Order: sequence, then structure tokens, then C-alpha cells
Amino acid sequence: MNKRSLAVLAAMTLIGGSGLTTAALAAPRPVASQTQAAAALPAPAEVTGEVVDQRAVLRWAPVAGARDYLVLDVTRSGAGRSVGSTSGTSWTSPRLPLSTPAYSFVVVARDSAKKQGVRSEPVRVFPGGQPATPSTPPAEPATPTEPATPPTEPTEPTTTPTDPTTPTTGTTPTTEPTTATPTEPTTPPVAEPDGSVPAPTRVWSYEDAAGLLPDPWDEVHALRSDTQGLTTDNPYPGSSRTAFFSVRPGDTGWNGTKGTLRSEVRDSIADSGEVQPGDEQYWAWSTFFPASFDWDERGQFLIFTQWHQTVNSGNPNVHFWSDVDEKLMVDVRGGAGGRVAGDAQYVETFELGSIDKGAWNDLTVRFVWSPDPATGLIEVWHQGEKVLSENAANLYDGQSVYIKQGIYSAAGTAATHYLQHAPIGFGPTLESVAPLNALHRPAG
Repeated sequence: MNKRSLAVLAAMTLIGGSGLTTAALAAPRPVASQTQAAAALPAPAEVTGEVVDQRAVLRWAPVAGARDYLVLDVTRSGAGRSVGSTSGTSWTSPRLPLSTPAYSFVVVARDSAKKQGVRSEPVRVFPGGQPATPSTPPAEPATPTEPATPPTEPTEPTTTPTDPTTPTTGTTPTTEPTTATPTEPTTPPVAEPDGSVPAPTRVWSYEDAAGLLPDPWDEVHALRSDTQGLTTDNPYPGSSRTAFFSVRPGDTGWNGTKGTLRSEVRDSIADSGEVQPGDEQYWAWSTFFPASFDWDERGQFLIFTQWHQTVNSGNPNVHFWSDVDEKLMVDVRGGAGGRVAGDAQYVETFELGSIDKGAWNDLTVRFVWSPDPATGLIEVWHQGEKVLSENAANLYDGQSVYIKQGIYSAAGTAATHYLQHAPIGFGPTLESVAPLNALHRPAG
């Protein structure tokens, strides 16, 4: 017997002595799952709603393990659409149009992986000032009881009515005939079709932010923590807090970048609408430029709002910036490229007029997203006036966009720069985002 046979025999003897069978030895052991599916977070409880200054104010009890909360408008659709997010346990909407008598909202918690939990019960609010209904559906009204004695049927007149055209004997009547003119039916008129304005799809509001950025954004990109935050100074009308951003000479080096100054926030592609070619969006916000604002690098950039392509490198699809003499500018790129600086197939630069210094600058932008310059579109309203309407490629091939705000500038400036941003949001129509431009509503 060779050595291999002896080894097999010894193994069989060992198995037999241990009470195991060769079948048991060969059977694979069940492997425990490496990751258990995380249970969905429960629905937020104690959801209440009220209207304050024509704005919905929702509050709810905290959910253990929640990263943040989404608020969905389910007024017209059970699926709903996201209208806001917050890491706190309250949320305030923009002003609600009175053309819709009641709005319904639900709240859903998200975990650290941004997985949505169970939705809350809907809560209704009335922008006209009526009290909100509770979060549970109202009880059905009780069936009215029958009256104890049924009403008596009207009796027929005992005599044939006198023809009002034939005067009766005696004196000539001094009043008109008593036959009454039929009155209009009391049934209320049919309501006109509901022409309510849709709410924004999403708004980045600072009213319920935790007090520090990035809330309500995903990330902060800044070298120092004191270059951005929330402030109650100089609030935009209708809000109590805005975000501030600043850069100063020498503030280079964030994430290894040496040639630029940066103090920005950004959010995800999904939260920015996950746009694809052919999608249409309207965005609106307001930026405050101090009276002392002075951009001092001709031909260089101070970007304050941008839509950046999926790839983090390369020049952004669309960015609003200031040139010297405080000119308001926008660059638009698309087509092939979008992976390294300067590789965009199509590039357009438009001058939009002058920045209003010492004032809030209301801006609304309409996009029809496309990598094709014949079908892409950008329209801009500044201080309520349309200042641009041009076809341009505004998507890179195979990429989407995410939103960034703050200050991103060339590093050669000799000054410290400071800006404030009011809430920004996007929606499907011009009217849906118009409330975000409270000072100068855009005219279509």
C-alpha cells in the first residue's frame, strides 16, 4: 500500500472514530450572510402641521438612526415629490399659493446610506389659514338620522289660480301680480379647473438647518471651517437665515488643489434631479454681493454657483461668475469631453449685465439639458428681467450634473471676498420656483 492509500485509510479511520460520515465532511457548511439587510427606519411619529405666514410648518418626533428626513408633497400624487430635506425634526416650506386650498405632506427618515424608511401618515395644511387636520385621516361623518315625522307633501291649491293678465273685480290692483318669478337654483356653480401652481421639486432651505454647514447639503469644500456657515445678518426676505462664504488670499490647498481658493457646498446628482438629455428644469436663488465687492483679476474667475458634471475633474457644465467691473457672466459647456480642464467640445460665454452691489441679486435659470448645441437651452432672469435665451450644449456626453454653491475663485486675488446665498431650489416650471425670487419675480 502506497503512502497516499495509507493517508486515505487514516482519514477514514479518524472520521469513523469521531462519528462523522464522509458525506457530512463533504457537505458544504452554510455560509452566514456577510451583510444583513438593514431594516427600514420606522415612520416618523407625531407629525403635525400648521400654516405660518402662508408657509407650511411641519414637526415630528425624531427617529432613532435617522441621518436626515425628506418631506414629500403628496397633494396630487400618492408617489409624491420631494420638496425639502432636513437633519432636524421640523421643516418650513416656501410660501404656498392660495389657489390650492389644501396641501398634503408626508415625512420619511433616511439612514446613513440615504435609504428611505417608512413614510409617515399624511398631514394636511391650509394656506388660507384654516387649522391643519391631524396626521390621522378624519373620521367619516355620521349618517344623518331620519326626522321623526316625515315632512308633509305640499297640497294642491284648492282653486284654480287667477290668470294674472285678467284683473279681478273690484278696484284695480296697485301691486304686480303675486305670481313669483322663478329664482335661480341654489346649487353652487361648478368650480373652475384647478390652476394651482406646482411646488418646487427640492429646496435647500437654511431655516431648519442644524446650525453648521453642510446641512442641508451633502458636503463642504473649504480649507478652513470659518470660511462658511449660517448667519442671521441681512436675511433674505421671507427667511431668517442664509449661508455665507468667504475666501482670502492664501487659502489654497483644499483637497490638494494649490491654484484656487474654495469655500463651497455641494449635493449629489440624485438630489440635483439626476438630469438626462431632454430634461427641463428651472432653478432659482438669490446671492448678496456686498457694496465693497470688487473682483480684481481680469480674465480670471470668481464662481458663485455651478452645475458640475459627474466627473469631479474638468470644467463645469454651467457656472455663474464675476469678471472685473463686477460684470455678471455665465459659461456653458457640453458635448464631448468634460474630464480634464479645457477639453469641452462646445464652450459659450455670455455677459448678463452688471451685478447689483450692496443688494440681493435674484436669479432664475431655465435649462433644457442636452449635449447638442441645437437642442440644449439656457435662459436667465436677473432681478426679474430676462437677460439671456440661447441654445447651447449644456451637458457632457454620458454625464449628468450636481449643484455647487459658494465661492470658487482663482488664487491671484489680493482681496478677501464674501457672499451670501439665500435658499436655492428647482422645479418643473417658472411658477414653481418664482417664490424663491421674492424681491424680483421673473416675468415669463
